[in-house]
Amino acid sequence: MIRQNYSLANELKDKERKQQSKVQQRQKRQFKTEKLSAADPIRIFRQIERLESNNDKTERDLSYLKNLKNDWEFIKKNGLHKAKVESFLIQKEQEEKAKVKANSKLWGSKSIYFNPELNPLGKVPGENLSEKPIFQLPNHTKPLKSHVYTNYAKDPLIDTLELVLPEGEPPKFYKMVQNTQRDNTTSNVPSSNTTNAPSAGEVISSSEKGINMLVPSALLKKPNKKESDHNSREDEYDNENDFAPEEEEYLIAIGKLPSKRSRIS
Repeated sequence: MIRQNYSLANELKDKERKQQSKVQQRQKRQFKTEKLSAADPIRIFRQIERLESNNDKTERDLSYLKNLKNDWEFIKKNGLHKAKVESFLIQKEQEEKAKVKANSKLWGSKSIYFNPELNPLGKVPGENLSEKPIFQLPNHTKPLKSHVYTNYAKDPLIDTLELVLPEGEPPKFYKMVQNTQRDNTTSNVPSSNTTNAPSAGEVISSSEKGINMLVPSALLKKPNKKESDHNSREDEYDNENDFAPEEEEYLIAIGKLPSKRSRIS
């Protein structure tokens, strides 16, 4: 049964148009393959990185970036420069891991973010900040190298107000001690009975391979609660006799020990 409005000429034109479209797509694919086979895939990847890091991209840059990404995906999908691309991606992944590890390393007092009380490990801030930075903060150490900081002119307000720093060294609120694990058999810490015992402000060495840390002087002077409680209990025990309750009653009964009432009086 022939459909209404059926035209054999139109059907032949549709078939011819589809065939031409397939031929054009095949030619376009072949041309793109030849073009990208002669291109440098590493250069294409670097161009993508450079454009993505640019915050002031124009419409032309966005269009160019889209074409570069399509070319990169075409190269990976069709296995062009396979050995070169695979080795480059492996190296790139290793560099990223090393970068993450270096940025998370704790430098302690060498870090530019070091604070004896708030940040003694020198951890890079980021999670606890009220305002998140646009870029991840670098994990730099002191002193800063010339290519990572900018010199700014002196504020003229300082000369206008004629600010003068006080004489002498700046105040120090933290003292250097050795905060490490101590050996159970030997200890270099002098006992409290010795005359040359160091004060709270002196350096106390606990092991030969110690790590210097800054600790508030108030913590150095804070007594150990367990030791003080133990000493107080020993004093109470020394003030009384050394007899158990049963022995004490027996000695009172035979007259060897005065009664508690007579002792109180």
